[in-house]
Amino acid sequence: MIMPGHSEGGVRATGGQVDEMVMAMIDSAYDKNEDTQEMIGSALLELGRKQPALVLSSCYTYLKKHSKLNHGHRVVILNAIEKILKETLDELKESLAADLIAQASEELTESKEVVPEWQTAASGVLVAVGKKYCTLVMENLVAKFQPGVMPHFFVVQTMANLATANSFGIVPFLNVVLGTMLPLLGMAKHDNMKWVFSSALGKFSEAILDYVVNIEKAPDPNVKKEAFAGEIYSAYDILFNVWLQSKEAKLRLAIVDALGNMAHIMSRENLEEQLPRLISGILNLYKKHAAESFHITQGLCMVLDAAVQGECTILEPHLDLVLNNLFTQACSLPDFNVPGSIKNHNEVLRCFSVIATAFSDRLVGYLLTKLETSNERTKIATLIIFKQLINTGGEAMENKKALIVSGLKGLALNETNNKVKKVIAQVVSAMAHHGHLEEEGGQLMVDFVIRQCSLPDDTKTRSNDPEHVSNWALRKMCENVLHLITTTIEGIDVVLWPYLLEFLLPVQHTDAMGVICKNVAFLASQKRENNDEDYMIDFEDKANVPKPTAMIARLIVLAGRPTNGGNRGLHVLQAMQGLSPNLNEGLVELWDTVIPKLVQYLEGAEDEKWNQKNWEDLALKMLSKSLDEVNDEDWIEELGAVMGEQIPLYTNYPEEKNFIFKCIGIIMRKSTKKEFVNKHLTVLFNSVNHTHQVEREGVAIAFGFAASSHLDSVLTKLESVAKNEMAKKSSGFLGFLKEKATSSDADLEKIKATTMLCYGFVTLYAPATLIVSRIEATIMRSITPHFSHVKDNMVKQNLIRTVELIGKALHPDHLMQTHSLTNRGELLGHMQGYMKAEGTAHLPSETRALAMNACATLVKLDPILSDAELFDLIKTSTDCVFPLPLDGTTGKKGKEDPDQQLEHEVLLESTLEALDDLLKEILLKNLSPAGLESIFKHLVPWMLSIHEHERLRAIRTTHNLLQCYLEKFEFGMGSGSPVFTTLQLLLGRLIPRCTDSEVDIRQLSIETVQTTLKIQLRYEGNPPGHKDQMVDALPTLKDRVKKNDPNLLFSVINDLSKVLAKKVPSGQLQGLVDLLMQGLLDSQSHSSSGACVALNSLFKSRGGELHEQVSRLIRELHDKLALITYPQTRTGTLRAIRTLATHHLISVVTALLNFRLPYDEHIVDCWKTLAQDAQLTNSIFSHILELLSRSLPYEEKASNNDKEDPIRTACQLPLAATSALHVIFQVEETEAQVLQNYNRLFVSLLIEICSMLDVQPPKEKKDDTKEETKSPRGKKGAQPKEVKLVPSNMCVEAFKGLLERSKSEGVMEDLDAENTWENLQNKETFTEAVTTLARSVCTHQGECVAKLVSCLTPVFTSLYDPQRIGAVAFCAELIQQRCAGDLTLVELLMNSLLGRLVDSNHKVRMVCIRGLGNVSSVGSEQVQKFSTTVLSAMMAGMDDKDDIDDDITLEAMEGLSKLLEQINESHIRAILINISLKIRPCFEKDKEAVRAAAFTLFGNLSKFGDGPSRAPFLEQIHTNFVSLLLHLNDPEEQVQKSCKFALRLLGPLMGSTAINGMFQKHLLEDARLHYGEFMNDLSKIIIKDIPDKVNFYVMGCVSFFKSQWPEIKCNAAMFAGFLMGNLSKDKHTLVSKEHVCGALILLLKDSSPSVRSKAAEAMSWLYDY
Repeated sequence: MIMPGHSEGGVRATGGQVDEMVMAMIDSAYDKNEDTQEMIGSALLELGRKQPALVLSSCYTYLKKHSKLNHGHRVVILNAIEKILKETLDELKESLAADLIAQASEELTESKEVVPEWQTAASGVLVAVGKKYCTLVMENLVAKFQPGVMPHFFVVQTMANLATANSFGIVPFLNVVLGTMLPLLGMAKHDNMKWVFSSALGKFSEAILDYVVNIEKAPDPNVKKEAFAGEIYSAYDILFNVWLQSKEAKLRLAIVDALGNMAHIMSRENLEEQLPRLISGILNLYKKHAAESFHITQGLCMVLDAAVQGECTILEPHLDLVLNNLFTQACSLPDFNVPGSIKNHNEVLRCFSVIATAFSDRLVGYLLTKLETSNERTKIATLIIFKQLINTGGEAMENKKALIVSGLKGLALNETNNKVKKVIAQVVSAMAHHGHLEEEGGQLMVDFVIRQCSLPDDTKTRSNDPEHVSNWALRKMCENVLHLITTTIEGIDVVLWPYLLEFLLPVQHTDAMGVICKNVAFLASQKRENNDEDYMIDFEDKANVPKPTAMIARLIVLAGRPTNGGNRGLHVLQAMQGLSPNLNEGLVELWDTVIPKLVQYLEGAEDEKWNQKNWEDLALKMLSKSLDEVNDEDWIEELGAVMGEQIPLYTNYPEEKNFIFKCIGIIMRKSTKKEFVNKHLTVLFNSVNHTHQVEREGVAIAFGFAASSHLDSVLTKLESVAKNEMAKKSSGFLGFLKEKATSSDADLEKIKATTMLCYGFVTLYAPATLIVSRIEATIMRSITPHFSHVKDNMVKQNLIRTVELIGKALHPDHLMQTHSLTNRGELLGHMQGYMKAEGTAHLPSETRALAMNACATLVKLDPILSDAELFDLIKTSTDCVFPLPLDGTTGKKGKEDPDQQLEHEVLLESTLEALDDLLKEILLKNLSPAGLESIFKHLVPWMLSIHEHERLRAIRTTHNLLQCYLEKFEFGMGSGSPVFTTLQLLLGRLIPRCTDSEVDIRQLSIETVQTTLKIQLRYEGNPPGHKDQMVDALPTLKDRVKKNDPNLLFSVINDLSKVLAKKVPSGQLQGLVDLLMQGLLDSQSHSSSGACVALNSLFKSRGGELHEQVSRLIRELHDKLALITYPQTRTGTLRAIRTLATHHLISVVTALLNFRLPYDEHIVDCWKTLAQDAQLTNSIFSHILELLSRSLPYEEKASNNDKEDPIRTACQLPLAATSALHVIFQVEETEAQVLQNYNRLFVSLLIEICSMLDVQPPKEKKDDTKEETKSPRGKKGAQPKEVKLVPSNMCVEAFKGLLERSKSEGVMEDLDAENTWENLQNKETFTEAVTTLARSVCTHQGECVAKLVSCLTPVFTSLYDPQRIGAVAFCAELIQQRCAGDLTLVELLMNSLLGRLVDSNHKVRMVCIRGLGNVSSVGSEQVQKFSTTVLSAMMAGMDDKDDIDDDITLEAMEGLSKLLEQINESHIRAILINISLKIRPCFEKDKEAVRAAAFTLFGNLSKFGDGPSRAPFLEQIHTNFVSLLLHLNDPEEQVQKSCKFALRLLGPLMGSTAINGMFQKHLLEDARLHYGEFMNDLSKIIIKDIPDKVNFYVMGCVSFFKSQWPEIKCNAAMFAGFLMGNLSKDKHTLVSKEHVCGALILLLKDSSPSVRSKAAEAMSWLYDY
């Protein structure tokens, strides 16, 4: 290390050690570790704050002296100088400032080459000093800035930065600087010099502007920017005319940036003269620097701003050039992923705003010409500029409104590009807010927005263009724009009212009706409420506004489909109410009453529950009432004629067309004019699109409405249609169809479908008194020929609908008389044929549902169908519905979109409902058990299906049928069969379904069982309202099966079985049992389980006669265990085995123990089932404990390698017994028996754990048990894969099971928290695990200790080492826990442990020492009794020669620590110092536990430090004090806690209340210690209370500078620094400061970066030495 002498004049030396330390830190400042380098820099800064002159001058001197120092090192020092200057600038003396300036200046220019990092650091120093001593800095820099000599790059750079930092200080020098600089500009050859000159000129100009703007604060108020105009103009000449041509991009950009500022300084004449070339030069840069456009635009904007100041027009000749180039930039739309692109775009728009202040006419004209192009980007850019000008133009743009509207009109009318239209909409919004729409042509802008609201949905093909604007996005945006314009801009109604009404009728705006009506409603309601003068419309004057009847017709039809057009219904209704006085005075009162109710209905409707039919009924009712309210035949006819004329508006809107047909039907029904009716029947049929079912139904219903008043006219029209069709199959269809005539058979089929459906609705709506005479002669004759050989599905469906409508029309309830349909059988045959043709692979249409509905209506008619006809009908209908898949209409999974999926779900649900309705109608025709069974036998195969949806459908249908049976059957005399013979069949099939895997099936099955039992109750003669407690309680089971909890399902089926056991008649019991036995093999495991539980329940309650067959049944059930996978099923099956075991327990247990280990799941379940019986469990425990006491734990065989331990192999029987216990413990019901045998089980299993440590599993016996466990079918019950047994784990798991079952939660939590289960299986951690176990037992089960000891002490003399270690370790901890309060056991255990001190096993001796030390916890009497013996044992333990790993030493120290709390001073006095000396080396042991124990023991010795041994022990405290404090921040937390503990105990002996107070307050065991802060505070107290020990402690710290742990070295450096740093100056002589500071300086060379950092930090506190 290079150390300058103190006498050197450059250093403002203090004469103390700090001088050397500062130099040492400066010397080490360029550390190879970045963090350490930063820390040394921070330390220098800290010293610099306290001793700025010393540090700054030392840095100056160091740099001056070491001229060849590494550049990186110089940079670090210069950066430190800069940081110190920024914080202490006010204290800087001029002389030192001059030195720093000189040195920094020399550093700045020492290298002629540019070394950026070095010279930037030097420049930073000069700028920092220049904030105060700007004159000195500038004088120095000016000296290096000589005329005719090219200056150093960083000289100019520094002046530029200084201009930014101190404009007031540098402006006075600028005349000189500029005078020198101007000639040099022409000499600059290198681009970097040109760049720095350009940058400086820009910053100088900025400084001048800043000076002038803040002239009132400036030192010289007479400075004017004109004073610099000449020099700046001269510089401009070179920058612009010469340098701007450079090929270097960065230079050109810097020049442009500078020119922007310089333009504001130049004189107006010079600017005007140079402006053409200046603008041209800047604009040319765009071509070369596309990526850096922002800087160019920024500079250009400043030039433009300078050019238009004071309404000057010097820019006018160059305007076109500027606009063209700016427009090109504007066409480069911003990329939002590139910030520079956005900034440039905004700057370009600002340029246009600047230009607009002086040249708005030219600018608007220029932009309008740009709109004439077809280029997308050009138009978008132009519109964006217009939006900018409209929003920011202010007064300059005020008189341009009409021009802008006129100019944009053509674009708004003709544009087709969505991107452009999006921007037009934004411009329209801006125009509306700034009053442009009031100008002529403004309404066309509104027209544009509404046209965008009408855009169709996008095609599904997505554009690859990332900037693509979809129709949907544009439509939503324009809807928002229109609504904002309407509702937020005051006075806009002048533009919009009643103009918006003109958009109601055109077909192209149909999709926008929602938003149009929304805004119409807002304006109309507001004007009506305010009673505005212009509210009432003069329809003659406003010729373009639709007439009232036209608006009524249009709005009513739109309201009929309120969810279409973006849920337009609400807005349409509100518009109708708002407009009503304008439409017809007769409607005002009605609509004001009805429409709010309809609005409320819509607002309360939920999407998923929306019922379109209900709404249509309400809407048609309102129309009908409106017709009644007006009550004017001419007006009604006019409205009907207008509606007929408006039908073409809905050519592409079939749902709306359907509704307008119905509306016309209502009007025809109301009309009395035959001519009107006939004409509009023709109009309707001519208008319908026969390919659309929706339209077909609309026209058919309209014909039906008309038929209710004009039946013969309608039939005549239909007969005419049918007759002409039959006559012109190949040449056309009906003369009155005109242009719709076609030769296509397909079209004829569709027209036929419409005609058939019309017949159906005419039949239904026609007067009942007239239809009977027409049905056979006219209607059936017309439609019957068309049922055969139907190819077109649409025709087929409408024929089916027609059949259903005819069936409904002929029902006696409708006709009010009986009528027999002669063609019924033929029609049913056609319907079944249609169903069969559909197939079951998928559900393509509603054909089968329609056919079943039609069949249901036909079944209702008399007479009843034959059995054969019913069989065919039921089979056909169930076979074509139940197998239908849940997914998609195409049968292909995952191919449908969500809308298709929803449509399919609705279709499927309606199909299932149709089946249920059909079967109910069949049942009602033969309401008896036989009739029910005839249907149910078709449902059984589907109830057993492997598919959930098929089972659910069958159960749902069964439930619906039974419910119907219960409600409709007339019980009592003469009601058919006196016995409900179907009961056993129903219950046998339903019970397994009550535990089905699908929750819906479970709930529905329970509900169905209840309905079945209610029917049985009625058969037993009970009245309809009879209350049966058991049957009525079944709904509670339905609620309980909502969860898929097996235990809950077991409980439910068990309760259900109890009900069945009581309710099933004896005659049907055997049949029910047989069906339940079949249910055991149900394809659904949950269901088989339910069947099993129900079967067992019946066996218990009513199966006594089966006792003699139990053995056979158990064998069969055991074989089936391999096939049963669901736990509940297995439980029910295994209960039979338990019944057998009550008679033959020992043989069953013996047989189970002989099965191979580990037990398979079947044997495990057998044990669990047995254990659920309390008496059986007690007997099993007694038998197994006896086996364990008699059995050898393992067999030992010598290893092939003599150096290795013998090989131990576990014996089979104890392991099997242990495994059995493990299984039994898992059964909750064994808790009482476990507690009764707890102590014996505990010790037996603990000894088994000890015995099985590191023991191999038993060798497998070759016996017949393998065959016994095989499945009859060789599947799941087959022998499992070989599993390697781990005897120790098996025993631990059994022991864990014992604790769990005995509810030993406290013990379990303790063992879990300390990872005891794994430790019990590890030889290294076994003793600690047993200790944890013993401690926990004493804590939570103290009442058991005496019995456990009596069982354990015999094991002390066991032949097996593991058993002795375990027993001794357990008892050692019992002593620690005071034997849970039973002190009589302590002497017994102490004597037993003393006897094992000479044990041959090292671990036995170790745990003996531990146990003897634990006597301290028993009480002083026992401690005094055993003190001599125990102390001798402890001291001997610390000297155990075989204790290589300090294990016994550790136990001895920990034992001593505990003994010292109880022992008398007289017993320890003689060995106190001996103990202190013996443990001191342990403070620095590698093993953290030993260090921790040593510190703890030393702390405990404090008990004896206040008596006769006070003086020598206090000396020991001072000797070890530094070690204790340093290890407070030991790498190991355990050691930290021990030091805290020791210091808290030693604190009172230190003779300082303050020190003791700190220890007690801050050194809490689990509290987080802020070590540095604590040591700093402690050092201050040490200095105050025990100053004579300060040097001793400091030197102690120095001794730790050589510690093996970097952390301790760091702590020592910090402590020494704190002690010395907090020592007042007058007490510095108390410490060996030269030695300590020298040692700290040496630490700066330590190999650890953290040590070097802490040494620097410590030295930063010694600023006063």
